[in-house]
Amino acid sequence: MCNLHIRLPALTLDCSDDDAILASAGADKTIKLWGLDFGDAHKTFYGHTDSITDLRFVRRTHNFFTTSKDKTLRYWDGDKFEQILLLSGHLSEVNCLAMSRTGGFILSAGMDRQVRVWERTKDIVFLEEEKERELEKMFDKVDGSRGEVRVSNVDEENDDEADVQRPQSEAAVRKSVISVASGDRIAEAIETADQEMKDIAAYRKTGADIEKRRPNPLLIGLEPHLYVLWVLRTIKHSELEQSLLILPLSHIERLVYYLVVLLRKGLGIELCAKSAIFLVKTHENQIIANHSMASALRELRTLLKRRLMESRDRIGLNLAAMKAITRAANENKNAFIINEAPKQNIWEGLGLGSDIAAALQSRTNKRRKR
Repeated sequence: MCNLHIRLPALTLDCSDDDAILASAGADKTIKLWGLDFGDAHKTFYGHTDSITDLRFVRRTHNFFTTSKDKTLRYWDGDKFEQILLLSGHLSEVNCLAMSRTGGFILSAGMDRQVRVWERTKDIVFLEEEKERELEKMFDKVDGSRGEVRVSNVDEENDDEADVQRPQSEAAVRKSVISVASGDRIAEAIETADQEMKDIAAYRKTGADIEKRRPNPLLIGLEPHLYVLWVLRTIKHSELEQSLLILPLSHIERLVYYLVVLLRKGLGIELCAKSAIFLVKTHENQIIANHSMASALRELRTLLKRRLMESRDRIGLNLAAMKAITRAANENKNAFIINEAPKQNIWEGLGLGSDIAAALQSRTNKRRKR
């Protein structure tokens, strides 16, 4: 095991908890996996584009993280010999990392004077999608470096034709691998939720106790409408509209149903409103032609108006409360101990009404007496 990295020096190494394998990495941009039983080399990993600065195993596993001067962190599977995740976020070289005892999060620090916390989530990682993302980024860099000259030449030769051919809505024509994958996730979530509801209805017809039924493990212990909301929340806001564009009309109809169920219970109001408004604006003609969605759309409009007004009132009440607290703090900033409640009602003049102001003042006085 003396010739780990022949050409360039090895900079870091770590051993797994079971003392079965050892991983080393160095300035040659490679990671070598070694068996501690006979000292043989199991695999050489390639992926980083610059020197690897640190390496750490996850406890009780053969998976490990690496940091590099190429500003990235990478997550590797030491049993299947493949890369799991590529984590980008640092603006300069990443020098070191630290792993928590439970493996729930890691810390990384670099030359950009930042310490970043990377938490483990419940999201399912698809290796093929991660590979496609990395390839897409690489192709985008190549196309971007080549396309700048081509576009500038076209603009110089014929500006009028370029203006005519330029698309009116980039969101309607720009489909990346990420947006397609997110749209597929939404469609799969809707289909899984529908299947779960059908299974529940069929189970109830048998007359058996519904509590003894085993739910679908893909729902991760959530109800069907909550599972759809969880999938929508896992998608970035910047990619949500492009992901919704991919859905067919049948899935849009089912998604509207789940949005209505969520709005009835007051869950995910902002996300439901954004999704519903975008779907109605984008598929207006198809929705009008589909008469089966008329009742659902009427209820959706009523619920959206009601929930948004409730949110507006709640925000207004919170802002009024903050103003009242600020005003009271400014009036009593020189007093260290307040023995008696002030006679003046601090909630007056905020547009809340006399009854609400009196109730809030009495509640404030009771808390001060405690």
